[in-house]
Amino acid sequence: MLAKLPVIIKLQLLAAACNSAGGILKLFLPLFFYEIYHFDFTIIAWLMGAYGAGCIVGAYFSGVLSEYLNAQWIAGSSLLCSGVVSAAFSLVPPLTVLFLIVPLVGIFDGAFRPVNLRLITDASPRELKLPVQGLHRVVFNLGIAAAGLIVGTLVSFGYEYVFLFQGVLNVFGSLFLLSYAYKYAGALWGYTKSATTESPQEMSATACSPWRDTLFLLFIFGQLLALGIFDQMYGTFGVFLREHSNAGPEWIAYLFSMNAVLVVILQMPVTRLIDRHGMVAAARIGIVFLSCAFLLLNAGDHIGWAVLTMLVITAAELLLIPVWTLVVLARAESRQKGKYLGIFTAAWLGHSLYGPSLGMWIYGAYGGSMLWWICACVGAVVFVLHYSTVVRLERG
Repeated sequence: MLAKLPVIIKLQLLAAACNSAGGILKLFLPLFFYEIYHFDFTIIAWLMGAYGAGCIVGAYFSGVLSEYLNAQWIAGSSLLCSGVVSAAFSLVPPLTVLFLIVPLVGIFDGAFRPVNLRLITDASPRELKLPVQGLHRVVFNLGIAAAGLIVGTLVSFGYEYVFLFQGVLNVFGSLFLLSYAYKYAGALWGYTKSATTESPQEMSATACSPWRDTLFLLFIFGQLLALGIFDQMYGTFGVFLREHSNAGPEWIAYLFSMNAVLVVILQMPVTRLIDRHGMVAAARIGIVFLSCAFLLLNAGDHIGWAVLTMLVITAAELLLIPVWTLVVLARAESRQKGKYLGIFTAAWLGHSLYGPSLGMWIYGAYGGSMLWWICACVGAVVFVLHYSTVVRLERG
């Protein structure tokens, strides 16, 4: 299949791998601030919040700009700027500079995602849209897995080398994108053309804003709730295992590695199953898996329940992520696609602002067992919200 894809898709997949590998930066930022700068947790929280807010702003406005500027230039420029600003962390700048470059790197990281997604889907033949989304997921996780191995070595020499690695990687990917854009994309000022994309003037006359699309906003609300459940993997899950299963940090690493490897191995076969049985069925089954996953932890303290939980979460991820992307793209066709993808990506990136913190508060106030029941109830709400919404979005 890869041989049949246009060059622009191959380059965007390469750039996505570089961006995902470089995305390991946000995992090390809190430790960097704590161990190198000796900041207290309040300042660290503000800095990480600034990064998350930057991601949201960058994703939304990048999507909006892609209605008027050529998305190839936006993708290459945002990846280049992300690399340059990320590398600046290796200089260990003072606090005043940090409050400038932290949101900036978030803005440029966020700005890359919607245009990367748009360029890949616009260039994909209609019959290959679903397999290409699966391939995008595989490439994304390969980037993370490869970076994890490299960064694990670099961090022993110092955090500065980790951030320099991210910067170099993003700049490397951006050079391919900008070189291709210079040769083939034409002028910067001009909407991104595709087989089904109208000009901004035509769209304004024939399609409403996504902010007035009640069905789409209902889907996004359900997506935010579901992502809040997913986010428990990055906080309360590890704390619960430590307290109830006496599992050390190495188990968290093992479980996340298992998740990444399974996505790489299984995403394409699962994508073929989705193509055969339909996106609606996949979305419903995926939500059921997500609703039940953390509830399994209440069954016992053995580490095997944690492994089973991660397997079920991985199954939900394999089913939901490509389907969610494609139903949003189906809805966005012949509409203001950049704005739709900007909102979708901003919601995807923004859930980290509330998911871990809210989950940790519930965990501290009511305990892990109650949190898992709440996750199951929230999943049931998502199932109801998306039950007919996904069907109607798929129809466009």
